[in-house]
Amino acid sequence: MQSLISKIFMGALRLVFHSPLSDSSKLSDNAAKLTKDKKSRYKPKKNFIYTKHSVEDAKYEKIINKNSQTEKVILMIHGGGFKIELNDFYRRLAEKYSNTFCGATVISADYGRFPEHQLPSQMHDVVKIYLHLLDEGINSSDIIVIGDSAGATLAMTSSLWLRDNGYPLPNHIVCFSLWADATSSGESRITNAYTDPFYGIAKHKKIEDNLHLLRRISKYVLNVDRTSPYISPLFGSFENFPKVTLICGTAELDESDNDRVFEKMKNANVDVKLQKYEGMCHCFQLFPFLPESKTAYNLVKERIMEDNR
Repeated sequence: MQSLISKIFMGALRLVFHSPLSDSSKLSDNAAKLTKDKKSRYKPKKNFIYTKHSVEDAKYEKIINKNSQTEKVILMIHGGGFKIELNDFYRRLAEKYSNTFCGATVISADYGRFPEHQLPSQMHDVVKIYLHLLDEGINSSDIIVIGDSAGATLAMTSSLWLRDNGYPLPNHIVCFSLWADATSSGESRITNAYTDPFYGIAKHKKIEDNLHLLRRISKYVLNVDRTSPYISPLFGSFENFPKVTLICGTAELDESDNDRVFEKMKNANVDVKLQKYEGMCHCFQLFPFLPESKTAYNLVKERIMEDNR
């Protein structure tokens, strides 16, 4: 059951983003402008050591928790429509991941952004970082890949690429609000048209008049094969895949992406869990004051801790 505070918050989001003053097609563009070349004010908390690195032009950041009680390493892949820079919000989120998961070291991928860097170059940046971790002696069984939105896409596509090219896979992949279908064919693009606060439409609008928005093809996949599994993981096969946790809301346009990936994974005998949260929006877990956000992180922690039993 959806919490009262979440009902109020989701309603407020719809009032704002379904207003005539909002244009959902420009959300990621506007967010990218806000973060582009913005000076970082991030200062790690006292129990963290923070460093910046690069490997073959792929940049990443590392935080080491001085109070660590685990050998686990989290590879965090941030969201933002492939356009948003790694920013202070995600740096603080990396600290939260470390503190939540027994002091795990967190590697934050700082992949190249669109349009300067075209897909699937972002996937190859993640692959370079992951393989570098293996070269440093980190065991693949100790690596957990966590991504949200576009970052969840990259978590999946990079793992598919690694498997297809014979490399050892991470122990666990966690996807928040996975975007898995660049063809925008999922049924929730219609059934959730009025509930999705960010990418949906106001209730007074007709769905048939707004299909160009609801089934919009993002411009960063106009010049690629949208059915390639390295672009749309939904179209990949999941045989011999690691443990996967999928988390999404029932109000987001991409709900059915998660449903379909889940079904394909079950059929491939993957250890997969899909947890959906009633009435919740895309990447709701990024709002820490919501009860559902806390519940989602606790679920992920439980799934990760299962591996230590």
